[in-house]
Amino acid sequence: MRPLLLHGFGTSLRVNGRTLEVDWRSEGRKESYRPQQLPFDSVVVDSLAGSVSFEALRFLAIHDVPVTLLRWNGTVLSTILPRGPSNGELRVAQVQAYSNPASRLGIAREFIREKVSKTVSLAEHLSRTLPVEPDPIRKEGGSDQGRSLNDLRVYEARVAQAWWKEYTKAVEFLWPAAGFVSRRSPQRSWNNSAADPTNALLNYGYSLLESLCRSSLVSVGLLPEIGFLHETSPAKLPLVYDLQEPFRWLVDLSVLEVLRDKKLDRKRDFIVTENYHVRLRPAAARALIDRLSANMNRKVAVGGRNYSYESLVTEAARGLARYLTKPNGRLHHTVPFHTGESGHVETGIAERVAAMSYAEARKLGISKAGLWDMKRRAAVGKPVRLYGKIRNRIAHIV
Repeated sequence: MRPLLLHGFGTSLRVNGRTLEVDWRSEGRKESYRPQQLPFDSVVVDSLAGSVSFEALRFLAIHDVPVTLLRWNGTVLSTILPRGPSNGELRVAQVQAYSNPASRLGIAREFIREKVSKTVSLAEHLSRTLPVEPDPIRKEGGSDQGRSLNDLRVYEARVAQAWWKEYTKAVEFLWPAAGFVSRRSPQRSWNNSAADPTNALLNYGYSLLESLCRSSLVSVGLLPEIGFLHETSPAKLPLVYDLQEPFRWLVDLSVLEVLRDKKLDRKRDFIVTENYHVRLRPAAARALIDRLSANMNRKVAVGGRNYSYESLVTEAARGLARYLTKPNGRLHHTVPFHTGESGHVETGIAERVAAMSYAEARKLGISKAGLWDMKRRAAVGKPVRLYGKIRNRIAHIV
């Protein structure tokens, strides 16, 4: 995932000769890209006042680059995709599986199984450095899924409720002033109308993931309008939402990592509308895009080969397509859990380590070489890696 973000008043995208040119007028800067040498694989338009020429759209289509238009609140308005394959057999099989209650339930269960598995793994990972308890999530994840699609949705909702309760603790620890409560308020869902910076970041991240999932489904010939877990309804893309489920944890992690870096300011990097909705300014959007791109581009081993998480989204779409046309096989969306910098800690502990003397480190059980390495990483802004009792000891004295 390497999106090109178009934002700001008067931003334009056009072709000059054989070169694609971007003009960020509000920032006074320009960039140009030659054919077949694009450093991005998608375009995200987060601007209400700008222009994209027909020739620029043609240029992007030739290079198989999708264009996603975001609403003012960071959700997806529309996506312009390269033309995918027209596979009539696959689409007939997709409709038949949707129409068969047993087949539909089996496919939906696979999406939820993988989502719950990764949610538990992320909670366990976060619990090493943040006040997150994985046990409530693990308990709900191990409960009965029921025998119907509605039962499965209730099961998923219970797991999600437990997850967001623990996620709230992590956000409050990293950024107490963020005002994050949950993904829902008593009046309405905050999924599309964020009232705080954290929900605005989550909405933006999920929109980027939604765009990637839709592009992947179209690329293999599946119909985004017909899903299995989510209901079919006008103006909705249920299969896109289904495919998002096993990968949502990457957005949740990326948002926490942005908060951990402590580079965002609530007044400077976010806008509050007259309806008290919160949206991201360009700096906040770029910080999230950079972090999410790093996580989506991380390579993991699957079946003896290395894939980025972005590639695994497409592989999951391909796996579903193969299963639908050959249902005697096995549908198994296995997504490895890997967070890159293992054992990283929040900024406060990193700063404490950077200022620690060798005598203090020795009392905590940290070797001289180990302290030198941690100081070196902290000095260049890399996450500090601590494990077991040492992490807990330092956390208690910060």
